Amino acid sequence: MARKSKTLTDTNNNELGLSDLRIRLNFLEKENSKLIKQIETNRTKLNALNDSIKEVGIQIAQRVAPFRQKILELDEQIHAVFQEILTGRKLGKKSRKDIETVYYNLQLDGVISPKHLPIEEELFENDDEFEDEFDWAHYRGHSNQQIIEDIPKPDRDELKKIRQLFLRLADSFHPDKVTDEAEKEYRTEIMKEINLAYQDGDLARLLAIEKEQELGAIIDRDSTDDLSRHCAKVEAENRYLKDQLENLKQQLKITKKTQQGEMTATFKKITKYGGDPIGEALREIEDQIAIIEQMHQFVVDFRDRRMTIKEFLKGPTSLRLQQMSEEELMLEFLAQFQ
Repeated sequence: MARKSKTLTDTNNNELGLSDLRIRLNFLEKENSKLIKQIETNRTKLNALNDSIKEVGIQIAQRVAPFRQKILELDEQIHAVFQEILTGRKLGKKSRKDIETVYYNLQLDGVISPKHLPIEEELFENDDEFEDEFDWAHYRGHSNQQIIEDIPKPDRDELKKIRQLFLRLADSFHPDKVTDEAEKEYRTEIMKEINLAYQDGDLARLLAIEKEQELGAIIDRDSTDDLSRHCAKVEAENRYLKDQLENLKQQLKITKKTQQGEMTATFKKITKYGGDPIGEALREIEDQIAIIEQMHQFVVDFRDRRMTIKEFLKGPTSLRLQQMSEEELMLEFLAQFQ
């Protein structure tokens, strides 16, 4: 009789164990689905933000392009006039050296590009400072999207899991395994998604594809071993998904705090109410162009002997300027609204 009681107790314990495992698996699977959705939501937000940053950058580049071209043309003209003065006029040794000093200082101050700087060491004593203050190369090539990417990469275990899932999905959807053209085309599109997710180390997207295509393993919910194995599998996946979600949130937060991210947010806020932040920034560039045009005329007047060398050497002190990039101009303007 006691033996029968023990058997009943073992059976009850086993049922209780199965019930606990089923509840545990149900919880983990719900958590898994929730994490995948959260990752997709944050990924969508990050992609939308990056698209907005790119769009604003393109708008700035397009509207600034004619002004940049004008600056480049004036720069070439000023260099050409100085070369005419230095090669076409008879100058005393001191006068030549004084004119060259003016020419070189204009380059060092960033008023014109550094094309004809001398090799003498004394003129390069402050070269590091010059490089910090002005980057003429920005006017020849621009980059409107420099997003910080100091984000942790997947660890070895996560990469292993990603690769295992990738291989499983690739085996299921390889187009060469079917002959029907419609099915082959469908599989080709799925494989593009699988490859992209694998290249990005995106476990959540691979798991989402697996769920969408209903490729999950069949679980015997009356088997303690089967339930235990699957609980461990989903639990491990959830740990990786939590890490991926946190990294994605961090990347979104960092992107928002970059200059381009903050500029884009303020840009959209202003344009929403009919403002034209680019137009305001272009006025700053127009002011720069006006200054460079005056500088050009100043040098031409000296070349054409409409001023003495003494007047020329005093220099157009009112025409000094600090060149600024499109992003700096935009940020200076947008700061007024923050």
